[in-house]
Amino acid sequence: MVISRSWHDQVALFEPLCFAGAGDTILLLEDGVLALQSPITLASFLAKCEASQVSVVAMLDDCRLRGIDNKYPQIDLVEYSAYVDLVVAHDKQIAW
Repeated sequence: MVISRSWHDQVALFEPLCFAGAGDTILLLEDGVLALQSPITLASFLAKCEASQVSVVAMLDDCRLRGIDNKYPQIDLVEYSAYVDLVVAHDKQIAW
């Protein structure tokens, strides 16, 4: 699942969890990486992801472009080459 909208739209952050299952991955990219700047919202989101066994990754280049540091050990930063690996590993993609 890909979240590319701003974290200000909390629906865009939490709605994908309704469709995610164990083993799925949520990728934060473009303005979706701004969620890394909202500790309260992101903490709740990550707790729900952990309970659902859903992993979260964020696009490294998008974080760099926006001056965002990842302070969350449960979120891996990935490069665009890893995006291809994610697409191959998951047979369905949903974008928000």
